[in-house]
Amino acid sequence: MYHFLIARFTHHRILHSTVLCRNAYSLFFNSCSFSVSNTNHHHQTDNLTLSNLVNSCGLSPETVLKLSKRLQTINPNGPNAVVQLLTNYGFSDSQLRSYVKKQPLVLLSDAEKTLLPKLKFLQSIGVSTTDLPKILIGNTFFLSRSLEKHIRPRYEVIRSLVSNDKEVVSALKYGSWNLRCGWVVNDAVLNIEVLRKHGVPQPCISLLVSNFPGVAFTKHSIFVEAVNSVKEMGFDPFKSNFVLALQVFAKMNKDIWESRFKIFERWGWSRDMCLSAFLKYPQYMMISEKKIIKAMNFLVNDVGVSPKDIVRWPGMLNRNFEKTFIPRWAVVKILRSRGLVKSDLLISSIISITEKKFLKRYVTRFQKDVPQLLDAYNGQIIDHLGIL
Repeated sequence: MYHFLIARFTHHRILHSTVLCRNAYSLFFNSCSFSVSNTNHHHQTDNLTLSNLVNSCGLSPETVLKLSKRLQTINPNGPNAVVQLLTNYGFSDSQLRSYVKKQPLVLLSDAEKTLLPKLKFLQSIGVSTTDLPKILIGNTFFLSRSLEKHIRPRYEVIRSLVSNDKEVVSALKYGSWNLRCGWVVNDAVLNIEVLRKHGVPQPCISLLVSNFPGVAFTKHSIFVEAVNSVKEMGFDPFKSNFVLALQVFAKMNKDIWESRFKIFERWGWSRDMCLSAFLKYPQYMMISEKKIIKAMNFLVNDVGVSPKDIVRWPGMLNRNFEKTFIPRWAVVKILRSRGLVKSDLLISSIISITEKKFLKRYVTRFQKDVPQLLDAYNGQIIDHLGIL
């Protein structure tokens, strides 16, 4: 049977590789479904499943043979049980394909003894069936590590740094975790201790760990250097901007930092203006060059906002251009032309509010007098208004 499968795999790879790459995953899942509902064909179907899988991943025939032998020795019916278990814990077909492509050896796992306890543990700390596939796809090695020796101890470390399990789950969602590297965990403990010594309150520490775990768990020497830079700039350790600035310094190298100054110089910003904006909204320095140029060009050239006004509220640069800037300006432009809002209405007051408030304040309120407002907001008459 195995020689037949390998020969078939090799033959198809040579003659029909393009077709197989396109169809391998559908064949994989079709055969799994067939196997689950037709138990008399487990052996044949499982090997066919594995063959299709490794073909789609571009593995060599030798690797296929090795996996097939391991499947026969360890658990011939394993793949179906694994697929069923992951499906029960929230994996969609596309997520299963993505995960198995990255970690094909998961099919050789014992679903009941090896995988289920780990999935139950993640569920017990609050990981939802929506978040679980995302966490595992981002950390494919997770299920291959020991629950008692690696997963649970690492969880306890993260939990000691934050206020609750909800923040632990957030850290798992936004981080990439190498459970084999003890130094990563040790550095994280030292990093948070540095923040506590500087008086950073727990809510700010939780903000860093749960939203920027890559920074909290970064190399200790890099972390300390970033903390010192933030202090030198005058950030208050008791405020959230301290850790927001910290994550910028920890991620951004000096060349990119300097390149951001040069971008804003094109619109007349001095270095002091850039630093002033940074103190107000540190994240603006992390915005991509393309997005900065697009936003500044629109605000300065199309809307007529003064560069100094943008310095006062740099957070507007981080708003979505297509979903926020364009539709809201389309509405305001119509209202201005009708004299329904002040001509000196600050763009920051338009961009900063929530969508619900914007609709209530500028669309619903005037819709009887100006029926086309909703069309303008939905982008249906923007070109006609000359906004783009």
